Amino acid sequence: MISSEALHLGPLMLPWGLLILLVALLITAMIGRKVGQQPQWSADIQQRFQDSIWSSVWVGLVGARLVFIGLNLESYWASPIDILKIQDKGFNLIGGVVIGSAWFWWRNSAIATKAKAILLLIFVMLLGTGLITQNLMNKEAHYPGLSFPSLNLSDQNQSQIIALQQFQGQPTVVNLWASWCPPCHREMPVLQRAHDQHPDVNFVMLNQGEDVDTVRAYLTKNQFSFKHVLLDAQGEMPQALNSFGIPTTLFFNAQGQLVERHQGELSQAMLQQYLKKINP
Repeated sequence: MISSEALHLGPLMLPWGLLILLVALLITAMIGRKVGQQPQWSADIQQRFQDSIWSSVWVGLVGARLVFIGLNLESYWASPIDILKIQDKGFNLIGGVVIGSAWFWWRNSAIATKAKAILLLIFVMLLGTGLITQNLMNKEAHYPGLSFPSLNLSDQNQSQIIALQQFQGQPTVVNLWASWCPPCHREMPVLQRAHDQHPDVNFVMLNQGEDVDTVRAYLTKNQFSFKHVLLDAQGEMPQALNSFGIPTTLFFNAQGQLVERHQGELSQAMLQQYLKKINP
């Protein structure tokens, strides 16, 4: 199954950004191998080139993570364990490309400067073209014309139907979650803190497929007090926005445009990054 975030192969989710990176590396490696068949490249130089391509990936990923952590040190300082949670997708693309490229350049000191520069340029152009194409193919989305029952934690007998479009006019975070989902449970305190710290942002907790009693019991047991808790019993929201898998968090600006979407567990640092985009 194909969604706007990833290629889904059963339980395996391959983000488009990762696939684009791998394709760019593969093409660059193939071009480098073709160039390396020239007489001036010895067998040792060719082998080092091939090895450096893939070692640059790991060095670049580590560098991208460290740069992201450095830029969001305040958030990670408050919760140091989040540094290890790479599933929050906290990587700085530019930092990773620069550090990975520097490693590649250093590892291939025996290759002519011009050849290295051309190969790096090819890689950057392929990566940039792929990412730009992905952004262009993602159609600009707004609030879908959907309405959901609202769960009122203070009154078990009171409920109302809430249209998502009523949140337009204020930055809004919509979190798709379920009580049985471990990463949903882990990120709930992060969302609750942000909910309490940012009264100018709507936080809409849109439960997926569970009944009223289950949702109410879960929130009460864990002492979560979100203002907006809605029930999406039929999974209409993921279908409307082609965004499958939970947890998924959708970030809308005050004009109702979908600015970012994050599939998987959120860390405090990543959430702060997204909030800055919809509430500058």
